[in-house]
Formats: sequence, structure tokens, C-alpha cells
Amino acid sequence: MLAKLFNNNNMQFPKLILGLSNRLDNDYVTRVLLFSFLFLCAMAIVLIPGYYFDDRVLNNYPIWAKPIKFSIALAMHFLTLTILAQQLKLNRRTGLLLTFFVYMSVISMIFEQGYITIQAARGHHSHFNLDTPFEALMFNFMGIGAVNLILVSFVLGILIWKYGKKDSTGLRLGSILGLTLGSLLTLIYAMTMGNSPSHLVGEAINNSKVPILGWSREVGDLRIPHFIATHMMQVLPLLGFILDKYKFAPKIIVVISTLMMVGMSALFFNWALLGKSIF
Repeated sequence: MLAKLFNNNNMQFPKLILGLSNRLDNDYVTRVLLFSFLFLCAMAIVLIPGYYFDDRVLNNYPIWAKPIKFSIALAMHFLTLTILAQQLKLNRRTGLLLTFFVYMSVISMIFEQGYITIQAARGHHSHFNLDTPFEALMFNFMGIGAVNLILVSFVLGILIWKYGKKDSTGLRLGSILGLTLGSLLTLIYAMTMGNSPSHLVGEAINNSKVPILGWSREVGDLRIPHFIATHMMQVLPLLGFILDKYKFAPKIIVVISTLMMVGMSALFFNWALLGKSIF
């Protein structure tokens, strides 16, 4: 049913993304990914007034900051998938494997974003909330949803490696390394956080945080290596694309950049587990 909904070849992309739609194929996988991006952008816009007019806080942090950050981060994730999936031929991009994981990721995104927003409106935590049996169950479901959101990027990276276009060396290599390694590291760090009582390791006294990002400036914070790993999926393909454009040693620089980002995330992960702040 969903495939039929998004498989109308006469549908036109919204002309909102600086002409990006002219560079995208008009297939249902591309459309569902792009519409997910637009939905998340709309969510962020709708939630922003709450950030400024609702003065409630959780742990000295505005309650609407979290759903806004998640909507922006997930929007970036789905836009990345939309663009990088164009490296596959139509039959591979709309094949059963990628289609299945794309729809699972979209369902998980709607669930995660919806629950985080509802909990914020209630003034309750969504993550690490075991206050009631229902909230504990939902936290476990969120872990499953997070895995689905990451699996689609890993699967896309493997498909680009096996079937992707060979004409863009840096973009292709950056996509493969960013999507696969970024997904694996993100899963490791996310599972570590999910099995911990908090994303913080240590006891913060002054609750000092980094502006906007909200990372702890006092104790170990597992969100920092998670952030680096997750955004490998955008940084490495973008770097490869730029290097291809200027024909400047794409393979060497992409590989070195990958090693640097993997090394940084591993180092900060170790520091976080030891309760050390990087600031």
C-alpha cells in the first residue's frame, strides 16, 4: 500500500530544496526518504516556538530542546540517505532489500520523534526513563527503533560498495566508509548508552554543559563519540564529493579522514567510559 502511495511517477517533488529535486530520480524510495526529510524539517519549525515560549526545563535544560535536536539530526540523516542512494541504479535502489529497510527506518523515525515530542510536552524524559512500566517498555522500543534507523544506512553503504556507480571515486569511497563504519560505531556507542543508567559517566556537580549541544563539561559523556560516528555518514561523502570536483587525491584524503574520525570517536569513547570530560 505504501509502495503504491509513493510510486506514482507523475508526482513532482516539492520545489523547496534549492533545485535538489532536479537531481533526484522520481522513484518511491527516493520520495519516501525525501518526504521524511521534509516532515522532520516541518516538525522542527513547529517545535521552535515552544522552545522560546515554554519556560519548563528538565535537568536545567529546556524541555523542547531535545525534540528539536532530534528532528534536525534525523532530517539530516534522511537527506543524506536520499542523496547517497542516487548512486544506485533504479532497480537496486527500489529492490526489496533497500525498500524494506527504508520503510522500517521511516516507521521507526515516526515512532521515535513522536514519543520524544509527547514526553517533552508532558515534561517527562523519553530516554533512560524507567519511572513506570510503560515508559520502561517505550524506552526499550526506542532502542529497537534506533537500530532500524542505523541499519538502513549500513545496508545502503553495502549496496553502494557492490553496485554503486564507479565514476565518482571520492564520493563512492566516502559513502561506503561513512555509511558502514559510521553505522557500526554508532550502534556500538548507542548500545553502550542503552545498557547504561545514563549517557553520563560520573557525577556532575555543577551540571555545566556545552551550549546548544548539551554535552557535559564535567564528566564523561557518551553522546560525543556517538555524535562523531553518526556524522561520519555526512562528512566523508561530502569530503569525497568535494575532492572529486577538484580532482585532489580523493582516495588518500578520504581514507586518512576516516582514520582520524574513527580514532577520535574511539578515544572520546574511552574517555567517556573513564568518566573524563574532553573539555
